[in-house]
Amino acid sequence: MTHNRAIQTERDAIEFMKRVKFALRYNSTPSLPLASMYAAARDTRRAIELTNALLTRKEVVETNVIGGRLVLVHRDIVPALFALRIRLRSAKLSDDADRALRLIENEGTASVGEVRRFLGVQGTNRPDRADLAVSELQREMLIDRGPSVVPKNGIPYLSKEGFPYRLFEASHPDLVKTAKELRPSDALEIVRRAAGPISAKKFASLFRLCLKPEEVVSTA
Repeated sequence: MTHNRAIQTERDAIEFMKRVKFALRYNSTPSLPLASMYAAARDTRRAIELTNALLTRKEVVETNVIGGRLVLVHRDIVPALFALRIRLRSAKLSDDADRALRLIENEGTASVGEVRRFLGVQGTNRPDRADLAVSELQREMLIDRGPSVVPKNGIPYLSKEGFPYRLFEASHPDLVKTAKELRPSDALEIVRRAAGPISAKKFASLFRLCLKPEEVVSTA
């Protein structure tokens, strides 16, 4: 597969993610020097279908710890990212996030809509308390988003069932096991290499949720 040809098949998507390591789930922006699934597929529906295929195969994990955007991370890099992030997890979750986490743990999976009903915040302005709770849990890498059903007609990202969120450690025990065997310095080097040829300042900005102050200084 060349850099110029749109990805079309699962095999294309797997090879793409192996090469780029990190890819924005949606569109890229000038401030984020990352690949993009939308740009790679050049078709919204195909990008979403291929993303779901990658999530189903556990070739990638979706996270929001990089640059505050939803990013797909190739499974080879996930242990290092997880190892760096969990060192800096918040000591205490918000009440809404804690309740949402217990719901997901009890039910196995839950969509934002289900969290919204559980918290009793239907009909409020978005992002609402459910959106914020799920985002907080994903940011702490306590949960991640699983694959959804792409509707055959209409807007492809509006799944009728919603996007299922599940416990991260239960969904990826092999990656968590690998993460626990990594030294922070080794994990940091893996992520640095995967990020590619970006400036130290940009790296520190993109991965600030995974870096200790002295690590930010050393990369800036």
